[in-house]
Amino acid sequence: MPFYQTVESIELAASPEAVYRALTDWKARSLWRPGLRVTWDGPDQAAVGQCVSFKLKGFPAYGFTYRIAGLEPPSRIYLEYLAPPLKGRAAIEITAGAGNEGTGCRVAFHWMKVEPVGFLASLAFALGWGLASHRRQTRKTFQYLKQSLEKAPARA
Repeated sequence: MPFYQTVESIELAASPEAVYRALTDWKARSLWRPGLRVTWDGPDQAAVGQCVSFKLKGFPAYGFTYRIAGLEPPSRIYLEYLAPPLKGRAAIEITAGAGNEGTGCRVAFHWMKVEPVGFLASLAFALGWGLASHRRQTRKTFQYLKQSLEKAPARA
């Protein structure tokens, strides 16, 4: 079965610590990301081994579950998708000093090796819809993150 790799990133006028907190506080994340329902086991803050499920509203509704495979505050979050509809590895990397004046940071979401699981997911990826949807939703999430941290209007 083929696997997929991609990277989406954004520059933010926020500290790496603020970005890391926004991405690893499950209660806060469901507030700044409209249309997202987050459920998790364990504490409200990300912890290694913790399972987290995301459900996005829309048609078709989309959801996935991953396990926190590693944390390196405030620069990296390692994820392992738990099937279905995806299995594989991903990471979020937060790099300080990005941007025009060396302030703020860059946030990058890396799909390192992700495979669709099940007939519908495999079909969606074979037709190009799965990867396109992932990239679109990641960009939208990054815009909401930017809005939340910079207090600017979001562009979806």
